[in-house]
Amino acid sequence: MAKYTKPQEVFDAMVKEFDAEKAGNIDARAQLKLSGDDGGDWYMIIGDGKMEIEKGTIEDPEMTMSMEDKTWVALTNNEANAMMLFMQGKIKVTGDMQLALQLQKLF
Repeated sequence: MAKYTKPQEVFDAMVKEFDAEKAGNIDARAQLKLSGDDGGDWYMIIGDGKMEIEKGTIEDPEMTMSMEDKTWVALTNNEANAMMLFMQGKIKVTGDMQLALQLQKLF
């Protein structure tokens, strides 16, 4: 697996590695808000066995996750523990916490 250095690399890889079987019947809209030099807003739409990720914001997401850009990259490189970072307040989730846990298992 490649080691990512920027959030956009992660999002591009997520689209390629999306596993429709693991997604099952998930039908969701999620927002990611990343702070930092390479930060920004991205949104995901998952449904009908497909996933779309775009830069920008989406209205009425079921879940919003916020963190630093470096934290997002470290998580996807398996260099950090999501639950530990959440407990430390370095990852903030509003909305459907179950969706945040489900997304973690799709890639």
